[in-house]
Amino acid sequence: MSILNLMNYFRKNKSAEIARNRLHIIIAQEKSQKNSPDYLPMLRQEILKVVAKYTNANIDQVNVELHRKDNNAILELNVTLPDSVVT
Repeated sequence: MSILNLMNYFRKNKSAEIARNRLHIIIAQEKSQKNSPDYLPMLRQEILKVVAKYTNANIDQVNVELHRKDNNAILELNVTLPDSVVT
């Protein structure tokens, strides 16, 4: 066995390291999705209905997001309102 073969034997496999890093990213994403409340999609739909009832806003211009900061959950709602209002 040559010295080069011996060095390659103890060298860390790059593909294994890349796969491990990818797995960490996937696990982190799954954990963040588990922490989001089950009612958020229903809440978003109801908010869209209310916005559509009172405005001519395009539903694609309504954004509902849930953020966590420390021990607090923050519901962020961004709506681009049109110039005119439905009466």
